[in-house]
Amino acid sequence: MQRFIDEEWKKELKEKARRNTLFTLLAFILALGIPIGYVVYTQFYSMNHLPKGVQLMSLTSPNQTYTISIYRTPKRGNAKGFSIRGELTTASSGERRNIYWGDKADHPKVEWKDENHVSINDKVLDVRSDTYDWRRE
Repeated sequence: MQRFIDEEWKKELKEKARRNTLFTLLAFILALGIPIGYVVYTQFYSMNHLPKGVQLMSLTSPNQTYTISIYRTPKRGNAKGFSIRGELTTASSGERRNIYWGDKADHPKVEWKDENHVSINDKVLDVRSDTYDWRRE
């Protein structure tokens, strides 16, 4: 009887050690994975952290509701050329958000199609909901 109890107790200790090891490994992966995932997202996918750049032009929509400002930013690192960032400003609230991030464009072509649609380098965007980011093609 004592031998049976000792074996059960040993089994229970092994299972507890296995659970503790698994929990520690999972905590370690999460502790590293969450910050790394955040950095990767903000640097490579989010349009909220784009470089400011130099303003090239600013165009107001036909009904004066929106203004699109176009900025040119030099590429980072060894890459040559420029990128274009389009920032939309809503007149009523003053809210600003990036709606266009284009690669390999020195001189952008910008034209309002109507009150809610703008064409930037032949990409037509509905300013109420659309965005264009060349990194997602």
